[in-house]
Amino acid sequence: MKVGDLVKWSQQWLNGCSNAKDPYQELKHYKDQIGIIIQTVEEPRNCLRVLWSDGEDDEVHYDYLEVIDESR
Repeated sequence: MKVGDLVKWSQQWLNGCSNAKDPYQELKHYKDQIGIIIQTVEEPRNCLRVLWSDGEDDEVHYDYLEVIDESR
């Protein structure tokens, strides 16, 4: 994975996703998200900064991401 790749949350991450109030709605929100890797980070280790389609950006461990489309 590299800067510019389009990503989504991995099934492994989605399987652990839950919210006591409305787990279905939260899961749907994350399943619908698409992100772009905007930066590699040194800390935390093995993480990438992702800008998500909902406007949020976050540092995400690469095991929790799945590449949709690789940048050229």
